[in-house]
Amino acid sequence: MTSARTILGWVFVAILLIGGVYAAVSPILQPIRFPKISLPWIITEADSIIDHYSLVREINSSSSIKHVTLNVSVMFGALNLLFLDSPSLVCEASFRRNISMSALNTSYTETSGEHAAVRLHGKVGELNLTLGKNYQYDGVLDVRIGGMVVELGENSNISRLMLSIRYFGGLFMTVKNEASFEQIDMNLNIGGILLTVDAESLKKDGIINAGVNIGGYSMSVDVDTEKIGVRLNSTVDIGSLTIAHSSFTGSATKTQCYVETTDYTHATNHLNINAVVGLGGGTIQETQPYQFLGRNS
Repeated sequence: MTSARTILGWVFVAILLIGGVYAAVSPILQPIRFPKISLPWIITEADSIIDHYSLVREINSSSSIKHVTLNVSVMFGALNLLFLDSPSLVCEASFRRNISMSALNTSYTETSGEHAAVRLHGKVGELNLTLGKNYQYDGVLDVRIGGMVVELGENSNISRLMLSIRYFGGLFMTVKNEASFEQIDMNLNIGGILLTVDAESLKKDGIINAGVNIGGYSMSVDVDTEKIGVRLNSTVDIGSLTIAHSSFTGSATKTQCYVETTDYTHATNHLNINAVVGLGGGTIQETQPYQFLGRNS
């Protein structure tokens, strides 16, 4: 799994290189490149401990549950989200922390016949969250200071999910083949969003709303344009935008764009992305010029 040290290293790179000052003073925002760095982290192997939590159908969760609302937060550190091909898994979490730090706080409530709510809260550490394929999820994932990595693939099933970096940090999300979600809201105060769309097909139409107060976003899109139509509607208050993707057409200036892939109208499914930046910038390109962070088994 991605180490908290690596994630936080990338967080601060995102802040520095996608930051508002950089974008504001650059006449043309070029595709952003991120060097790999490491920052000191308060958790070492010698003094760390891992808290485990799991919910499994017919073991400690009712068999009637179909919809799960998540309220997951980390005050300082990292939060990773992954979906697995596990039909009975409702939720599984591991929280790696310093032995002197607070343990993971958890609660589970069955709110009605088919609905349940899961709350997970960690103060300082790395929270790895795994969800199953047979439940529909909504809710909020929140990090106050740190990084978040989200991977959506064929086992994902989301109605509406908010991903939030409350103060500053980096949010990294990848959309893979056969992902299923209706709406993802991504909000950052200070920092950067790195979005990778690399898929041949989606199970349904989806919307991604991204908002950054100070900082920006870097987005790459590699799709079959006959099966997936991608539209980007973006504005920057102070800063600039760069469209560096041959499959996108439309209107674009330095501070706003409305572009979409060829064959958007006739594509099987559609992914509409709305991105708003206050002070900073954004860029869209065919591939990301760095290795995307993710969880390794």
